[in-house]
Amino acid sequence: MKLGALFAMAAEDGRAARGRSIVSLLGIGLGVGVLTTIVALGIGVRSTVLNEVVLRLPFDMVEVVPKSVNLGIFKLGGAGILGGRTIDDSTVSVLKGIPDVAAVYPKLEVKLPLGAHGGEALLGKTLYADLFVNGLPEELLETEVGPAFADNPNYLPVVVSSQLLELYNGSVAGVLGTPQLTPQTLTGIEFDVWIGRSLLLGQQGARTTGRERAHVVGVSRHAVRLGASLPMATAKRLIAKYGDDTPASYTSVILKATSATDVPAIAKAVRAQGLDVDATAQHTAELMSGATAAASLIGLLVLALAALNIAHSFVALLAERRRELGVLRAMGATRSDLVGMVLVQALLLGLIGGVLGVAAAYGVSAIADQLAAVALPDFPFKPRSFFAYPWWLPFAGVLAAVVASCGGALWPAIGAARQDVTAALAE
Repeated sequence: MKLGALFAMAAEDGRAARGRSIVSLLGIGLGVGVLTTIVALGIGVRSTVLNEVVLRLPFDMVEVVPKSVNLGIFKLGGAGILGGRTIDDSTVSVLKGIPDVAAVYPKLEVKLPLGAHGGEALLGKTLYADLFVNGLPEELLETEVGPAFADNPNYLPVVVSSQLLELYNGSVAGVLGTPQLTPQTLTGIEFDVWIGRSLLLGQQGARTTGRERAHVVGVSRHAVRLGASLPMATAKRLIAKYGDDTPASYTSVILKATSATDVPAIAKAVRAQGLDVDATAQHTAELMSGATAAASLIGLLVLALAALNIAHSFVALLAERRRELGVLRAMGATRSDLVGMVLVQALLLGLIGGVLGVAAAYGVSAIADQLAAVALPDFPFKPRSFFAYPWWLPFAGVLAAVVASCGGALWPAIGAARQDVTAALAE
């Protein structure tokens, strides 16, 4: 039997059993809608967390850290326990020599008690807070900040973390009654940095006290998360001038690979040197993917119930048409023709139900985003949309609908094709 004839017969059967077809469409559409919405929510939240909260590095970068011992709620440095090593200048030289490493960007923690004082010109009031600072290579921030991020003897060129800016706008500004800031309004702000004066540390770690004028030159995702970053030369100058000892090691090193495909080999070479690779983003992604998969079971369960409903509908429909199917067999239709007729009808139900379900998912997502924008207060890292629809997700939703529909109809179709023609005609 030709494919066009199968589709024509399937469409006619669907119109004849309109009630059952509508129920099947609703079941398939509901299952696909729930599944697609949950997956889109998981992808959207995962993207926000990894790109805004965890600050996942680009795929061609990897961050090298000293080996540590994870004791659950505690993480201990394992340089002496596990035979690991600290990261000093000699280690950085070794890392530069790893094949396919295109660039090396060490991070230096400024272990000084620091405080930031100022803000009256922009915020309308003078504020004081402890300041956490590290030193970064100028090349790492060249794209984001430009030449302004360079050592200057007249002031401290400061780059603020994009996370800190988001936290301030989402939480602190409302509490203090101060205006929210953008990277543009923040750039150019000047304030005083007090060395040897900390609310938490007092003067611990400082050989002498002093005050330096700081100038904000930009905002970067690479800056220390809850603080600010200085050019590497500036950080070393501060430590030499005010510190009570010279730092023996860097906190971490970012390695840029020649290609993203070289990252696994670089990570293996790093571990062979007694160091480790920061896997925070990877572990977070795995955790959120697992949570999304678990939540998606709800949609899969609805789809499975819809498939059972389709199977029940086709069993009842084919039982009613037992004699008609026998006539078709007597007129030369093969068993595969009968199976094909039923599966084509199921295919049409799956396609239509899948499209309706995906469309419903988009609609629910849009409504949920509108409600969230109105009902939820502003909070740090609040996304414009909680949902993300990659190009493949709608197609995957429709495919799941077709598989569920055809899977539910397969057993009734095979059963109808195997019936005895003589017995069917005798009814």
